[in-house]
Order: sequence, then structure tokens, then C-alpha cells
Amino acid sequence: MTDAPSHPRQFLPLGLDLQEKNCLVVGAGEVGTRKALTLSRAGAIVTVVAPAVTAELAAQIRAGRIRWVEDSFRKEHLCDVFLVVAATDDDDLNAAVGRLAGQSRTLVCDASSAERSEVIFGALLEQDDVTVAVFTGGRDPARARQTRDQIAGLLGEEKHHHGDKKDAEE
Repeated sequence: MTDAPSHPRQFLPLGLDLQEKNCLVVGAGEVGTRKALTLSRAGAIVTVVAPAVTAELAAQIRAGRIRWVEDSFRKEHLCDVFLVVAATDDDDLNAAVGRLAGQSRTLVCDASSAERSEVIFGALLEQDDVTVAVFTGGRDPARARQTRDQIAGLLGEEKHHHGDKKDAEE
């Protein structure tokens, strides 16, 4: 008998109030930047831990919307964190962040593995007071983005979605 699940994880799409909740993003590349911006738009108090950040993220940091800890990830960074997103290009580090988050009862999104995640980000379409999120259980982010774009077309809306490139289910 193995520890691997016998069937893919099933995620419940739901709205989550992150207003004033401490959220941590480990990694500040393209994916980490998108996740940090999404969390910030949701009202979270976002801290990014990374040795360097993208120009887009640096602008948000200068504006005071996101906090940056210029460091490599350490367990102490999880103190008082509600949700952590592991978004580095190092699969082993992402897995370690997830394990440590589990020990501290912190919700985790591992952008490199839906199987190691408790939370995934859907492909979002936002217009006025309406938000549509498309999920494929983390198995096909490209399909989620394509479906979101088709819904936008059906609604006759300009595309007001975030993370055109890959913001779905990471």
C-alpha cells in the first residue's frame, strides 16, 4: 500500500475572504508574481520571500501593496500565515514548503503540483461585481484558461481576467 491517492484530488470551488489575512508567496518569478498580485487584489496582506523579484512585483512593493523579504525561504517565514503559495522553480523546495505548511496548519498551494496542494487558483474572469472561476482540478490549466476565455466571449465582455499566460490552477 502506498501513500499516493488512488484517484485525483477533488477541489471545491469556493470564495475565500482573504481580507487582512497574512499570505506568503515563496518565489517571485512569473508564477509567484501572478499569485502575489491575485492575493493582493483579494485584500490579503501579502509577503513575498525571494532573493529577487520581477519588475512588476517591485513596482507593487514600492507602492506599499506587497511586502518583500529578500531572503531564501525558512520555516520561520510561516509564522502567523493563513495561506502559503510555493511558486519557485525548485520542485523540492515547493514540496518542502508544503510539508512545513502542513505541520503549522497553514493552507498551501504548490504551484508545481495540484496533488500537493490544498488550494488551487482557478482561471479568473472579473467584471464589475461578477467573478467567474474555471477549474479543472489542477489537471489542465490550459483548458481552464481556454474555457474562461470562451465564457468571456459568450458574455460579450472585454477580457478582464488576470494572468493571461498561465494563471489557472497552479
